[in-house]
Formats: sequence, structure tokens, C-alpha cells
Amino acid sequence: MAVDIRVIRAGQMYRYYLRETVVGDGRRPARTPLRDAQEQAGVPAGRWMGRGLAALGLAPGEEVTEAQLRNLFGESGRHPHADRIEADRLAQGDSPKKAYRAGALGRRVTVTGVDFVFRPQPSIYLLWAFGDDETRLVIEAAHERAIVRVLEWIEDEVAVIRYGKDGIYRVRPPGGLVAARFRHYEARSGRPLLHDHVLLSVKGQPLDGAWGSCRPAFPMSLSH
Repeated sequence: MAVDIRVIRAGQMYRYYLRETVVGDGRRPARTPLRDAQEQAGVPAGRWMGRGLAALGLAPGEEVTEAQLRNLFGESGRHPHADRIEADRLAQGDSPKKAYRAGALGRRVTVTGVDFVFRPQPSIYLLWAFGDDETRLVIEAAHERAIVRVLEWIEDEVAVIRYGKDGIYRVRPPGGLVAARFRHYEARSGRPLLHDHVLLSVKGQPLDGAWGSCRPAFPMSLSH
């Protein structure tokens, strides 16, 4: 398993990820709904994963919507259901400012996530590309299991939340993290290449339940 690691910044979600990455690294037609564009590109819908989903009212395997991506990764780290939360608060009589704050997950951030690109070793993805249906299914199942194990390792051993004055305290996110996974079957060149983009949110909760920003214990600009 090889993993490329890239930082996601709020503006990139609009300029790059929502236009290309989430539709199989192709070019998303203008004004085409996300799910329609994914079907046209021949890739499945994105799926949520991670132990932190319950705190956000999401479930493992649930489909990732465009609005959720915009909120969590493109709007400085807001709740995936921030639009609904804000509308409910306004209906209850809150001021627009207070309603907007209700959809926040802690402080606004510029770096909203990390893009982990998982792909099998060349010998494995070539076997996947030229193998029969059974072989492909076995390789895809092993590939998915490897992604789950890596995310569990990040949650348990890598990610830390800094809090307190000047961030002097550090803690693992006890509730886990939240990620959106997108399956691709081709490289940008068009050659067969099984790989997944796992967009990992930097938002997590320390023991007091307040949302903060996680930091990894390795340089995010490196490729492994």
C-alpha cells in the first residue's frame, strides 16, 4: 500500500476537490449535481468513515453530499449539517450571528483537512486491472481493509488536539475522527489504477467535548 499525503485548504475544496477529485479526477460539468456527475464518471458516491461520525449525526458508509463537503472542508471547518442547524436556530428566534455560530466546530481554520491517496503497489493494481471479477473483488476488499486500519492507526497513535493557553495541552481525540472516502478506478492519464482519496477532517473533540483542530505527528507534505 502506498499513500500520498496532501493538505486541504478551504479554498481548494471549491477550486479543485468539488470540481475534479470527487468525480474521479475528471472535469465535473458545470451545474451538474454531484451524484449525477459521479454516475457519469463511473465512480461510486463518497462514503463517510471514522469513529467520530456519531458526534456529528453521521453513520459509517453514509453517502457524502456536496453540502456536507462544503461545510466541513470548504467553510473553515463547520459542521457537515451547518446549513440545517443554522436554519433551525433562526426558526427558533436566534440572531443570524448566533445561528451561524451554532454550526461551527470550534475555531475557524484555513487548513480544513488532509487528503490521503491510497493505492496498491504496482504488481497488485496490475493484477487488479487484468484479473477476473473474483480477483478484483478480493483485491478491493483487501484495499478497503488497509484503509480502515490506517485510519484507526491515525486516530489511536497520530492525531493530537492542542488546547489550553497557547495549546500547551495535547490529547488524542477520544471520540475519533471523521473522513470522506472516494473510490477511483483510473489515473488522470486514463490507465487503470485502483485508488481512494480519503479526505480526513482536522476537527476533533478532546475530553471536554469542545471541538478543536487536530494535528498529525508527521509532516503532511511527505509522500510514503
